[in-house]
Amino acid sequence: AINGIEYFGVSVGEFGGSGVDGEVFLANSTHLQILGFRVGKPNLPPIPFAFISASNEKSTPKIYQYHSSPNGEWLEKLVSLGSNQQKTHTRLIVKMTGSAAQWKQFAVVDSSGNIIASVNLNQKPPQPFCCFESEPDMGLFGEYGIISDPIEVIDSRTLRIPRFSYKASQTPDGYFFAGAGTDIDQKTGKKAMIVGRDSTLNACPMLKDITDQTMTVRLDRSQTIYDIEWISVFCYKYSHDFGHLDMGLVENEEQVPPYIPDVRTSEPPRLSQRC
Repeated sequence: AINGIEYFGVSVGEFGGSGVDGEVFLANSTHLQILGFRVGKPNLPPIPFAFISASNEKSTPKIYQYHSSPNGEWLEKLVSLGSNQQKTHTRLIVKMTGSAAQWKQFAVVDSSGNIIASVNLNQKPPQPFCCFESEPDMGLFGEYGIISDPIEVIDSRTLRIPRFSYKASQTPDGYFFAGAGTDIDQKTGKKAMIVGRDSTLNACPMLKDITDQTMTVRLDRSQTIYDIEWISVFCYKYSHDFGHLDMGLVENEEQVPPYIPDVRTSEPPRLSQRC
C-alpha cells in the first residue's frame, strides 16, 4: 500500500489513572507530543504541565495545538488549555526548556504545583538518519545526469538530498516520487514536494537544469519514511523512472523524529494549483 500509518515518535507512556488521559511521545530532543489529552479535575493552571529534573527543578513548557486542513498542517500556540479541561485535545505539541537530557519526568500539575500524573523521560529521543547510499558517497543516480550525495532522513516525512544534479530541461517532466513495490509507476508511488517551492496540494515538475543543489523534499501526507521502499526521479507524463534509490526504515529499529508542522497564527493559505 502507498498509504501509511501516522507516526508520532517514541512512546514514553500514558497518563494513567487520577482522571488524566493521554499518551506521550518523545518527538525529538526538544519536543513531546500528547495524543488524546483529557483531564477531569478542576483547579488547574492555564498550562497544566511541568518538566521535572533529577534535582526536582520544574519548568513550564510552551504548548501548541496541531491542526490539519486541506491546505496543509499547522501548529497554533496556546497560552492556556482553556477553562473547559474536560475537552479532549486530540494532539498537543509540547516544547521543553532546554533539551530532553535535562529532564527526568513530564507531569500534569495542579495550581499548587502538585503532580497529578506523570511519565518518565527515560527513552532516547529519535534522531535524523544518515544516510541512504547506492554506492559509497552516492545517493540518487540515473539518466540525464542525475546524481546526488547520500540522502539523509531529517524526519519521518522530510529528506535532504545534497549536491543533486539533473538535466531536467532535456526531459518532458521530472518529479521526486516515492513509493513501494518492485515496479515504479504512477500507481505505486506519490509525488513528493520540494520544500520552499511547492505547496502541500501541488508538487511542480522540475523543468530547468539543476547542478549541485541541496534539495529538501517532503513526502506526501499519506506517507512516512517507514512506508516507502524507494525514491525516484520520475517522468509522470510517460510513467518512466529516470533513476531511483532503494530506501526504507523499520520503525522499531531506527526511529527518526516525526514530522512536526510550522507554527502559524491561522490556517495556511490556499495556493494556486498551477505550477
